[in-house]
Amino acid sequence: MTTSSPRSALAALLALALAAFVQPLAAKTLKIATVSPDGSAWMKVLRAAAADVDAATEGRVKFKLYPGGVMGDDAQVLRKIRIRQLHGGIVTTTVFGDIYPDVQIYNLPMAFRSLDEVDAVRKALDPLLVAGLAEKGFVAFGIAEVGMAYPMSTKPARTVADARKLKVWLPQGDAPAARLLEAFRIAPTPLTIGEVRIGLQTGLIDTVAAPPVATVPLLWHTRLKYVLDLPLMYIYGLFVVSESNLHGIDAADREAMLRIMGEATAVADRRNRADHDAARRTLANQGLEFIRLTPAELDDWRGYVDKAPERWVEVGMISKPMYTKLIEVLAEIRSRGVERTIGTAPQ
Repeated sequence: MTTSSPRSALAALLALALAAFVQPLAAKTLKIATVSPDGSAWMKVLRAAAADVDAATEGRVKFKLYPGGVMGDDAQVLRKIRIRQLHGGIVTTTVFGDIYPDVQIYNLPMAFRSLDEVDAVRKALDPLLVAGLAEKGFVAFGIAEVGMAYPMSTKPARTVADARKLKVWLPQGDAPAARLLEAFRIAPTPLTIGEVRIGLQTGLIDTVAAPPVATVPLLWHTRLKYVLDLPLMYIYGLFVVSESNLHGIDAADREAMLRIMGEATAVADRRNRADHDAARRTLANQGLEFIRLTPAELDDWRGYVDKAPERWVEVGMISKPMYTKLIEVLAEIRSRGVERTIGTAPQ
């Protein structure tokens, strides 16, 4: 009977340790939910990116997608992220109102007068918002434009006084939208996104404010007749995952995932901008009438929201430094005097 020498025993232990070290890491599947319909442009981009991540990480990082609101609305998605039923989601900014309020900065009512202003502000502030979310424990792959929310109704309305007679939808739990309608002294009807179409069918509501690119796939436009050509609020989504849910992904795989999903979010952002005009044309082709405001009527609408930024700062919906940064960028772009207008009725 022979016995192993201390040296051979040590070599065997090192070999076992090395074998364990080089074993492939277990696959990490990230569950991502969104209200975006399956088959939408955004979902097609996301599915392609998920396949690219799978290939780039040799199957170590995978994405399982839950589109169409099957995991609930944005607030429910965030709750499920927190209890780890989901790893992340594509959600609107309002769900972060209590976590990182500054991410709502672009929601300020009637803050932008042109697409150039939107682009200039986002170039300056997007990195700050992504960094702010990281401090709160969320990794943001990026910010994707949905578009400007326009009032659309079954009845014509040109003035704020007209709008007060309508049955206006308020997205349930949407604090920025609630503040906007409060500024106009409009008493809204809160509903979830899933309840809007039924609300229009039954007459519970007769007016929504939403981007055309969202209105068309949700088929709300089939129940509407008029579009007030007045961009009330810039709507955008955040593609986020909880930092705690990324544990176990090594540095190289994480870098590949961030790069690929960041590029995908940027593609969706650009595509939504391009789809904006097409969606407006669809509304016009479906027979919706675009109502253009006179300069005096436009000034009247703006007069009601002039003090909105100050109120948002006062109640903590945005911080003073972030608002100051927004104003600085807007002042600089407006000094150039060259703008692409946001609202132009389709020809």
